[in-house]
Amino acid sequence: MKRLVLAGAGHSHARVLLEFARRAVPGLEIVLISPFAEAPYSGMIPGWMAGYYRWQDCCIDFARLCHRANARFIADTVIALDPDRCVLALAGGGSIGYDRLSIDIGSTMNAPSGDGLAALPLRPLGNLHQLWKNIQEKVRVLDADAHCRIVVVGGGAAGVESIMAARQRLMRIAPHVRFHFTLASAAHDILPGMADGAARRLKRRFIERGIEVASGFAARDIRRDAVVSSDGRTLHADIVFWATGAEAHSWPRDSGISCDERGFIRIDSSLRSLSHQAIFAAGDCIRWEPPLPKSGVYAVRMGPVLAENLLASLTGQQLRRYIPQRRSLVLIGTGDARAVAAWGAFSWEGAWVWRWKQFIDRRFVKRYREQY
Repeated sequence: MKRLVLAGAGHSHARVLLEFARRAVPGLEIVLISPFAEAPYSGMIPGWMAGYYRWQDCCIDFARLCHRANARFIADTVIALDPDRCVLALAGGGSIGYDRLSIDIGSTMNAPSGDGLAALPLRPLGNLHQLWKNIQEKVRVLDADAHCRIVVVGGGAAGVESIMAARQRLMRIAPHVRFHFTLASAAHDILPGMADGAARRLKRRFIERGIEVASGFAARDIRRDAVVSSDGRTLHADIVFWATGAEAHSWPRDSGISCDERGFIRIDSSLRSLSHQAIFAAGDCIRWEPPLPKSGVYAVRMGPVLAENLLASLTGQQLRRYIPQRRSLVLIGTGDARAVAAWGAFSWEGAWVWRWKQFIDRRFVKRYREQY
């Protein structure tokens, strides 16, 4: 009996379980380790924040998917890895060995900690459910005509989409509150790297909705009532969302497996660790050469290749090469049942783009629910 351990309930591992549910492998034990049995699909999170989905609508039930694939689900968190002994240590105090290990733990965002305001980090996704619920309750009970300053730190797609989703939801549930929304971007503009046409469309939505942008604002600290930049500027805030760039979890780098300078796992073209052949990785936790955007689109596409290569590795077969698509479709909701699409240099906008996005997202989640 050989054991395949899947660390993390990421998009790639959902596809791995789906493939093993379709074809049983004699003599193989599959174990998935994740602190959450239900894992949200990243593409639907802004729609959920805006109030268009229930949390359950966005989630893949990994415990049930494991049952379908005849795999064992362990509700725990990996905290350490000994790659030479092929053993993982768990937060609950136990440990588990493996013959093959696949890591799909996504990324995290580490907001400054201290005596200041508590920021809501938009990663890991599994933590968002209760945190966003707490913020809505906090806003709902504010006095009439109370002022509430919302600051979202991060000028990329996650920050842009999240501030529009938060504005939509909060103004709907608390119309008696006077909100002020600001996006803090470390760059000199928002959405660096996005097609100019799509960025212009989204900037117009900001102007229409009175969302201000603090450009060149590299957030360094959060005080009692403000976000502070590295150059000393302050943005007064009552609620802070942290949507800066993806950061790596610490335990892969601490284990001694090959990682880049930021802690993301280095892999070869078959999604296998550069330093340990029994370890594979996919999704936002990896470092691809040249670097790929931290996007669920790539994690989804890695899934079939990862599943095939895990089985091939266990059976001594040739591994398949993962080839990233040259460009990907970017769909950004504007919070009001509309969305902006970007494909290369082309862009579109409208309610029909939102319906298109909904179709794609719902179809993705439905694929896995049909396997329960």
